[in-house]
This record gives sequence, structure tokens and C-alpha cells, in this order.
Amino acid sequence: MKDLEAKIKQVLSNSGIKCSSVYRMPDPDETRILLAFNSKDNRRLTTTKIDRALNTTGIGAFKVPKDFQRLSSAFLHLEIIFGARTEHPATPEAM
Repeated sequence: MKDLEAKIKQVLSNSGIKCSSVYRMPDPDETRILLAFNSKDNRRLTTTKIDRALNTTGIGAFKVPKDFQRLSSAFLHLEIIFGARTEHPATPEAM
């Protein structure tokens, strides 16, 4: 899984987004990843830019929330889910 974390950090860097750390959170049901951004280096950073950078690379599908969490004064945190669109919702016809 370290490869995935390194790829995410590289993709963000190539898109001009400075990511301080990428950490895979332990969860048996889905792959959740915590991203930390230094708020001073990323004044114009939006979740839309992150979503576009991650989902246009071909690594996989990511679900990116619409807002950041601020767990400290210097860093913005964003929890994303990898493989978010691999399961299709059940349709009424399928039931």
C-alpha cells in the first residue's frame, strides 16, 4: 500500500498541490486515506482541485468530500476514500 500513498503524493505534486503527508487509515471495509496540507503553502487549495487531480490520473476512483477538516492551526486535513466508485448502486430493476 505504500506504493499507492507514494503515487497519490506524486500525482498531487505534479498538479502543483503541495501535500505534507499521505497516510492510509486502517479500515477493513474500505481504503481510507488521510491527506495533510500545510495551509501556508496552499492558500488557494480547494477540494475540487484535489478531486480533479486524483480522478484524472488513472490510479483509481476517489471519493473526495467537499470540505477540509482543520485539526491544527497550520494544517488542513482531508479524508478521501479510494475505490469509491467500484460498486454500482442497486437499481429498482435489479431487485
